[in-house]
Amino acid sequence: MKKILATLFIALSLSCNDGNFVIASFEFEETVNYCGEYLLYRLSTNGNKETLMVTLTTQQIQNSDELVAPVPITANGLYTVTYRIFDEGVTSSYFCALLPPTEPKTLENWVGVDGTIFVQNEPVYNEDETEIIAYNHIISINDLVLERGENTLKFDAFYDYGEFQTPVE
Repeated sequence: MKKILATLFIALSLSCNDGNFVIASFEFEETVNYCGEYLLYRLSTNGNKETLMVTLTTQQIQNSDELVAPVPITANGLYTVTYRIFDEGVTSSYFCALLPPTEPKTLENWVGVDGTIFVQNEPVYNEDETEIIAYNHIISINDLVLERGENTLKFDAFYDYGEFQTPVE
């Protein structure tokens, strides 16, 4: 019986087609970087050849601790999530350039088509806890669905995207 099950398992594994789905690592540095208002991005730990980008607005990233409503992820709307794999490592100049750079080349571009982005804004106080000196913005994503052509990648869980600070203006 064990031989039959082993043979069946091997046959099924060899017959599965992953649709040429390639994700290099999906492991990102702790740092959440941002440009403008607000393109957030995290770079991968494999030489910055991958990025997970989130686009939000000043409606979510606020220097206030008021409750912010969750926002839906759409492919072409105000609130987007994009996962890219590049042929070379990228730097902040790639994301913060006025004109999109042509290098490095994007090998794969996965677009978020569903899910919800949650933002929690919290004040950061000075050592005496008497003055607000910055705001910490904590970003989470729930039930993210990424698509690339006919391929779909689902995350049926809460993903802690990360956090970053903005100074008090």
